[in-house]
Amino acid sequence: MYQQLKCRSFAKLNLCLHVTNKRNDGYHEIESIFETINLYDELSFKQNNANSIRFTSDSKKINPSDNLITKTYKEISDNYKITGIDILLKKNIPIGAGLGGGSSNAAVTLHALNSLFKLNISSKKLMEIAQKIGSDVPFFINGGSAIVRGKGEIIEKIDRNEKFYIIVISDLLIHTKDVFENLRSDCYVNTVKNIDLLKSQHNCLENLVMSKYPTLKETKYWLSSFGRVRMSGTGSTLYIEYDNYESAEKANREIGRKYKSLMVSSLKSYDVFS
Repeated sequence: MYQQLKCRSFAKLNLCLHVTNKRNDGYHEIESIFETINLYDELSFKQNNANSIRFTSDSKKINPSDNLITKTYKEISDNYKITGIDILLKKNIPIGAGLGGGSSNAAVTLHALNSLFKLNISSKKLMEIAQKIGSDVPFFINGGSAIVRGKGEIIEKIDRNEKFYIIVISDLLIHTKDVFENLRSDCYVNTVKNIDLLKSQHNCLENLVMSKYPTLKETKYWLSSFGRVRMSGTGSTLYIEYDNYESAEKANREIGRKYKSLMVSSLKSYDVFS
């Protein structure tokens, strides 16, 4: 009997994003705070006897043969003895929105393959594999809230009180690679200590993205009457943080009349298998 699994693949917000330098390998050094939120894609895994991956998704924006899920399967199948897998992705996290959906999908696929094929890969080794797949993938191995440095591989877990967010979703699809390739060195900032990073709400990429996509700038201006508006990652998601459910719900009712918005919260626990 072939085993199967159903998993949740959670999104994240960048509570701040500092770019401090460009590395010799072409990646950028960052300092950021990542926080997983209760918006998630749904992934189903079922072993097959085809000795290959059969990937399908309800999103036409994803290349079925070239994406982070298929890349993850190849990385594992090249190095471990596994058979084939059928993977179905139901996409709820907007693509190209700075919410880490693809990276989260890859990390969940790592967990699922490790479990289904009983590979007994250690957490440390999973992190090493994750680094090969994408910069944000290591964070999603354990999720939660964390200070993230380097190119995304230096992760320090932190505790935060539960927060509520209104996220405003755009139809814009912004490619992370394009944004970083156009980032000038005068956008870099100096490294800071944890205590200062935890207070920051600055995103080094925001001015660049908003100059390229003026509709985002217009949206931010309109939203500013509801609180401090931030951009997650390389965009295109804008969000406002609230300390309590009631304030967030009230704001969401008004914002939702003009924009596509969602009210989400930070996760109390991170379990992709539940």
